[in-house]
Amino acid sequence: MRKDSVEDTTFILYILPILLNGGYGLWSWVVGGADLAALQQAYSYLTREPLIFLAGLLAVCAAVILDTRYLSPLEVVDKRVTRLGFFCFITALIIAMAATGFNLSSGLILFLRGRYALIFPALLMVLTFLFRVKVDLTQPKGLWRGLSLILLLTSPLTLYLLWRTGAAWYMMFATSLILVVISLILMKR
Repeated sequence: MRKDSVEDTTFILYILPILLNGGYGLWSWVVGGADLAALQQAYSYLTREPLIFLAGLLAVCAAVILDTRYLSPLEVVDKRVTRLGFFCFITALIIAMAATGFNLSSGLILFLRGRYALIFPALLMVLTFLFRVKVDLTQPKGLWRGLSLILLLTSPLTLYLLWRTGAAWYMMFATSLILVVISLILMKR
């Protein structure tokens, strides 16, 4: 493939999740009445739509493969995916807050109800973490790193499962934070 066409393709694939979510969300909001209630409904529906989530995730994975194979070193791709993850997280939070009229508690509740608004950036962060980790399970240090990786990967899942079971917010965040801290400690061993 020519370098220009690969650059164009990877750029489109990187922004495809933003375009899909933005376009579909805007369309849902306008069809729903273009008011705050319609924006809340559109946000809730969009952040629970598995097809859009999977399409965005597959697009980013394809972009990463093309980017690392033909264009950029892994460190540059790592920065791009990290920025995309932060952008998606912050954008979802801002839209949730705007949908509730910038009411902090209602906005955070709406944001936490949006499954894929949390899972998509978390998966992108896990992807960037996997870029950096080289695990050799035949060495003792590799076993600690492997355990660390497992704990880090289960942290967002634990947050989500505790939220779905109705645990208190402080239990959800404390448990996930403890898993991340233990993971970082094991990573340093």
